[in-house]
Amino acid sequence: MSDRGYILVGRDGAEALAGLDEALVREGYAVRCVNDGTTLLSYVASQSPDLVVVDESIQEMAPLEIVRHVRHRVGSRDVPVVLMSSQKQGDDAALALRTGVSDYIRKPFELTEVLARVASHVERGRLMREARREADTRGIVLDIVRDVTASLSSEEIFDILVRRVSRLFQIRRCSMILVDEGAEHGTVVAAHDDPSISALSLDLRRYPEIRQAVETGAPVLVKNLRGSALFEQIRPLWETENINVDIQSVLAIPFNFDKGRNGVFFLRSSSEEPALDEESVRLTSAIAQGAVRALNRAAMFESVLSHQEQLEILAKTDELTGCLSRRYLNERLENELERAARYKRLLGLVMFDIDDFKRLNDTHGHTTGDAALRSIGEVLQRSLRTADFVGRYGGDEFLLVLPETSANGTFQLAERIRNGISRREFDLRAGTMRLTVSGGVVGYPEAGVVTAEDLIDRADQALYRAKAAGRNRVFCYQPETHGMHVE
Repeated sequence: MSDRGYILVGRDGAEALAGLDEALVREGYAVRCVNDGTTLLSYVASQSPDLVVVDESIQEMAPLEIVRHVRHRVGSRDVPVVLMSSQKQGDDAALALRTGVSDYIRKPFELTEVLARVASHVERGRLMREARREADTRGIVLDIVRDVTASLSSEEIFDILVRRVSRLFQIRRCSMILVDEGAEHGTVVAAHDDPSISALSLDLRRYPEIRQAVETGAPVLVKNLRGSALFEQIRPLWETENINVDIQSVLAIPFNFDKGRNGVFFLRSSSEEPALDEESVRLTSAIAQGAVRALNRAAMFESVLSHQEQLEILAKTDELTGCLSRRYLNERLENELERAARYKRLLGLVMFDIDDFKRLNDTHGHTTGDAALRSIGEVLQRSLRTADFVGRYGGDEFLLVLPETSANGTFQLAERIRNGISRREFDLRAGTMRLTVSGGVVGYPEAGVVTAEDLIDRADQALYRAKAAGRNRVFCYQPETHGMHVE
């Protein structure tokens, strides 16, 4: 794709625009021409052009109808659209501009003037998209930093970070690693793909990307692991040990965590997951910078208080929602799991997540988002029996724990709650609106479940699939197929 820009032109035949296509190519633009509105809109959706030129000769759809589609689609609202018409400027031009056209050019046109307008619109569109992208980044970072700042435990902060970043990039492998200055080994303190890991030693000689990130203090992005020279010396070891490396891309983001100690965000995507790229570097770096203050605060807190004092200070109830706090929720869940294992009892777990919560925050503000969290928390608490309990696990995630309940019974309750929420209108700060939730269900006993983290991880996997399947639904974890399905 040309660095000058990519322009999508909709016209029926080159003669309709009197040499404009060729002139744009001579100016250094990448140009694609189509003759019907349906094809043009499909390219707008899939290829993100820098400018769209629509001529009155285009087939199948009226030019203003095309403009309306472009303006109402979330991913293309900022794309400049130029309308070319032989109609006299007046009411037609005014209607076009009200519809969302960036410029209205009457034919026949002066080619040099059109090229100047094109250059202006391409640059303006790029600046607009960069500004929106920067705003989106700030929103994502703010959501995650708000989440980790509420915790006074480094362990909880690490766990929240790897879970949120994994979900952000739709990958399973996201870890947090601490490396002492000059050390040959690092310590994995949190891993989304294996929540049971808390202090795993890592030989940095086997991970050149982590080693380079720590030594240089700069992010290391490898888009194609198999073709990267960075792993040239380690590949023979993989072959000797028969290690099947199914990683497509790798990202290591270093940050200063504590005096004499560095932290590294370590992300890996498989060939079946979205590849990591420069945008991943930018987002993860911003998240890491935002989390450092919370981590330093937690480290200081942990250094001056005993474990008992921390337990006394950390509230058992989440201040915003009235549900159990994450720490107390984990304690209660561990106790219930231990009791279920000892007496061979059933135990159900549901992880709920508010659908499109980030969009709600971005559109209506965090006060409305907080009101939504409170409302959902109230609904969940009123939906449970005396023996059941619910806690806010992090951000917009809630965990429901149902003692003496089978997986099928847990699913039925979760589905009733989901359906009830979807049918209800909530009175939030920004007005009355509807909310939906997605849920992941798992039941105990379950093969491979030994700890509370195992149970939560399976519920999280089911929730991830429910989100991917379209939201506003509940999925139940299915071990025999290593996947999930709707009951």
